[in-house]
Amino acid sequence: MHPPQQTANTTLQQPWLNIARALWIILSTTAVVALIASTVRGWGAPLPACTAPGAVCGPWAVSQEDMALAAQAGLPMPAMMAFYYASSLLPKMFFILVGVFIFWRRSDNWVALLLSLMLTLWAVEGVENLGAAMPLVTMLYAIPTGIFILLPFVFPDGRFVPRWTLWVAWPLAAISIVATILPQLGLPLNDRVYAGALLSPFSLWFGLAGYAVVYRYRRISNRMEQQQTKWVMASILGTFLGFIPMAISAVLFPPSEPSLRRFAFMFLVYIPIYILTYLFLSGGIAFAILRYRLYDVDVIIRKTLIYALLTALLALVFFGSIVLLQRIFEAITGQRSQLSIVLSTLAIAALARPLHTRIQGWIDRRFYRKKYDAQQVLAQFAITARDETDMNVLTKELARVVQETMEPDSVSVWLRK
Repeated sequence: MHPPQQTANTTLQQPWLNIARALWIILSTTAVVALIASTVRGWGAPLPACTAPGAVCGPWAVSQEDMALAAQAGLPMPAMMAFYYASSLLPKMFFILVGVFIFWRRSDNWVALLLSLMLTLWAVEGVENLGAAMPLVTMLYAIPTGIFILLPFVFPDGRFVPRWTLWVAWPLAAISIVATILPQLGLPLNDRVYAGALLSPFSLWFGLAGYAVVYRYRRISNRMEQQQTKWVMASILGTFLGFIPMAISAVLFPPSEPSLRRFAFMFLVYIPIYILTYLFLSGGIAFAILRYRLYDVDVIIRKTLIYALLTALLALVFFGSIVLLQRIFEAITGQRSQLSIVLSTLAIAALARPLHTRIQGWIDRRFYRKKYDAQQVLAQFAITARDETDMNVLTKELARVVQETMEPDSVSVWLRK
């Protein structure tokens, strides 16, 4: 039972409705124009050289050296380059399409309007080649950053829940916007001090946002709002899965060490996962906002939790065992050995199945207790049905199982003679 509550009014009235729509059109159009201009200017531009002295390349970078090795291997470079540029453009185009669709369907709802604006303005992410227009691009990008910070505290009904989070969420959103703009102001910022100044507010936001979402879900939201919350949180959680291949790239395939294995990992693993996670983010928000064909997202969340935790633990075992075994080999033979990678791979192959079973059981017990209990009851009934021959005992057991798993008002069993 949820406590009685007043329905929040998120509908915009005139003249604010027309003002909000006009601002959305101006800002979104500017972002789309910036994306097109950046794409035209950047198409065919040389890739970064990541092995040069002093070169700084992120783990997501595909370098000139990577492409040169792929060309030597006989791979079709025009197709590879087209795929590389499309991998950056496709998620942004999908963001824009979903944002426009939400605006078309729900622009009278200010929560939906803000989230659609967040999607369209995220199109300027990564734009760096517009010269004098870059301050404007940075300010455009700061807006969805602030909306993203506010999102867990106000979605889906526009109210800050708990109420006191109002006094925390707005300052955190302001800090995120300022932090996004500061690097473009040309101020002499110390990187370590700058990073440290951001880490504490982000950690505070992460904890408070999680608390606000759980509090609203358990005490305030009705069933429809719970489904909406599940979709948005699942879509955000899905984007964090993209950090896993990024971490693997940073450790095993850094851009400063080009190889065909790194090229294959980037094009077969990292880039496809990057595209899928961002498509899931925009798609999840669209399902939640439009309230259209709201599929049960529990299965998606459950699988995401299981495989995200499984991947993280296996990666930890893999990297930890490599480091440990390399030190053992160096102590014994005085040099590194590829055998450590082979042994580590065999170890995670042996651990994958039992670890998956344990993680699934723990998540079901912790977050899906009723589902877990139902599974246990059904498993026990299967054993009873296999061994029991007395029909009266079996029908009573069947009625008990239905009562415990489905909780109907009454249970009756009819048998044909």
